[in-house]
Amino acid sequence: MTNSWEDGTLGDLCSFQAGGAFPRSEQGHVSGDYPFIKVSDMTLPANSKRIVQANNWVSIETAERMRLKLAPAGAVAFAKIGEGLKAERLRQITRPTAMDNNMMAAVPKSGKVDERFLLYLMESVNIASWAQGSALPYLSQSVLSEIPVRTPGLSEQRAIAATLGAIDDKIESNRRATAVGESLIRALVESALDASEGVGGTLGDYCRLVKAPVKVEEIRADDNYIGLEHMPRGSIFLTEWEKAEGLGSNKTAFQRGDVLFGKLRPYFKKVGIAPVNGVCSTDILAVRPKDPRDLALIAVVAASDGLIDSLSAGSTGTRMPRASWKDLAAWRVPVLTPAERAELSDRVAPLTERLEQLTFECRGLAALRDALLPELLSGRIRVPAEGVAA
Repeated sequence: MTNSWEDGTLGDLCSFQAGGAFPRSEQGHVSGDYPFIKVSDMTLPANSKRIVQANNWVSIETAERMRLKLAPAGAVAFAKIGEGLKAERLRQITRPTAMDNNMMAAVPKSGKVDERFLLYLMESVNIASWAQGSALPYLSQSVLSEIPVRTPGLSEQRAIAATLGAIDDKIESNRRATAVGESLIRALVESALDASEGVGGTLGDYCRLVKAPVKVEEIRADDNYIGLEHMPRGSIFLTEWEKAEGLGSNKTAFQRGDVLFGKLRPYFKKVGIAPVNGVCSTDILAVRPKDPRDLALIAVVAASDGLIDSLSAGSTGTRMPRASWKDLAAWRVPVLTPAERAELSDRVAPLTERLEQLTFECRGLAALRDALLPELLSGRIRVPAEGVAA
């Protein structure tokens, strides 16, 4: 394979387009002709790699009146300031899209770069490391344009993008399957509770609080750690955790099969079933099923809108309102009869097990992708370009 890689800058391959103002009066529309994305849209589960959902939309008429400059399909969107920038989330735009003024897009130049390769190239240069400012880091178009890069010809770019993209597509397929499976679990649990002939009870009848404080000096570097930042929103399955190396405060020990619950009000909707043993932030409540068969039921109830609304209304604390185990345990839930409990468990247990398997498969695929990306983007590992569609 010939070495046809060339040195250049990001500005040789793409132009940079900043977002614009998004007045509150124009926000809140859930349908329209164009998505208008904010940094928060980058964290929507469906937008893990591509922007396919948005919390706000605008009509053609509104876009024209506001003189919006739309980022084209194929552009790479990212946060250009603050904590969003530090998170370094890069997402491919799939249709003409407006962005607010905390965001920017890299627009590929035709004939210079494959649009999907551009996404991976920008991941490889760690754009957050090029930020200016200390108190509030930001990215400027001029600095981004001068970032040095080394790239192959278009055919090899497409081959690299196809290789990494195949892994990302499998991860995305698994995530979609997980979302469908979770929807089925929720429906089965809610149906069982609605139809139950059991006596009235509380969530505390199904689970107990985990009281397992761990001093920081007792935590091992290779322990699994879950903080509020790892907790899922809109899902009941935990998929993110990291090693505990470098933690600076006491934590709570939890076990695989516990249900973790964010106890600060902004995080009440963050509920997840733990797929590993580990330690978690003390701002997370860990509850353990009294009967393992009730795991899915506990998670679904803990994540229900009714419980979240009740906790939000009754949370205490001035600086940061929070919920207590007492509040959580007191939530009214029918106690299923033995026959109902057995039937529900028979239906949801295989689903829960399969979704846990998909979680570990996704993590393995992501690790493979992250290991391959720097090797492919540096040219240390080459992929044949033959047979890759233009």
